[in-house]
Amino acid sequence: MTEHLETQNGGLEHGLATALQPIRQGVLAQVLFHFLTAGWHKALADSDEATCDGMADHLGLDTSRFRGLMTYLHNEGVVVLGDDDGVRLTRFGEDLATFQPWYELLVGGYGESFRNLPEVLKLAGPYATRDPSWVATGSCGISQFDALPMTRALLSQIPTAVNTVVDIGCGDGTYLVDLCASVPEIQGVGFELEPSIVAAGNAFVAYRGLAERVVVRQAHLATEVPDVDDCQGPLCFITAFVLQELLEQTGRPSVVELIRTTFERYPDAYWVVVEVDHRPLDAEVMSHPLGLAYYNPYYLLHVVTEQRLESLAFWEELFAEAGVKTLAIERPDPKIDSLGLKVGFLLRAESGGVPT
Repeated sequence: MTEHLETQNGGLEHGLATALQPIRQGVLAQVLFHFLTAGWHKALADSDEATCDGMADHLGLDTSRFRGLMTYLHNEGVVVLGDDDGVRLTRFGEDLATFQPWYELLVGGYGESFRNLPEVLKLAGPYATRDPSWVATGSCGISQFDALPMTRALLSQIPTAVNTVVDIGCGDGTYLVDLCASVPEIQGVGFELEPSIVAAGNAFVAYRGLAERVVVRQAHLATEVPDVDDCQGPLCFITAFVLQELLEQTGRPSVVELIRTTFERYPDAYWVVVEVDHRPLDAEVMSHPLGLAYYNPYYLLHVVTEQRLESLAFWEELFAEAGVKTLAIERPDPKIDSLGLKVGFLLRAESGGVPT
């Protein structure tokens, strides 16, 4: 084995350094997650002439340990640490704030999902666990770049102005709140399973000053048709990355029945569905930088957690089985995701009208 490394890879040390790169990246991902979410990044970004000593004192941290963290990030090109103890973000470090939601989702939300793979992969083994709060926060943050603009575009294609959007599986409410904030004439009702997330969602609604137009309610998402009889129509239901969970947790017939019965109860409603096209063996996708950096781990985490991604054709067949038609399809702005794997559908019951 040693001879192979020395012959093929330029020496044992070179082979070791190459083999340890995943560990390097794994540690860096963990550190950057905390750097971003603990408030340290923002504090440094907001400071004009920061020093390690001053920042540690400001943040209530141990100076020597904080300096050790800054030294590590200096070596990774995230900050510049000067001989005078001064510290500032590099351009890469500054840009990290934009991409914080991806760290929240993949590291905070799903970081624990890969720790027990030997047990998870056993026959009849348990699903991997995840942190639902970070999953909700990260997913809603990422949606600002793709699902939210896609939803607004689909809403604009409905000929009669929608009065109420109903977000099924709304998470912490960020997505719903931002949608309603950007479309002032609509009301918003969100449904979520976890009581703690419902409470957090309503707290966020109040924080954004939208309590008169937006509310988050608790519901058993897998089986209940959302009760919005008290809401003013026209209605548009929204499920962003939620049907994939119901599909694995309750099965295809239950998802079909939920869609069918919801439209039976509200026949004049519309429905926006946002899902991810499942193409993990598509060489074009996996040769793309974003395909390997984001979608490859994204696809894997859906295999080990209680979720099920499916192809575009699968969803179109399921909608047809539920008796609904697809009126329009939207994909993300290519500037943020040129692969176009996230897909938004505008649905209407077969008996409903078609936008003109």
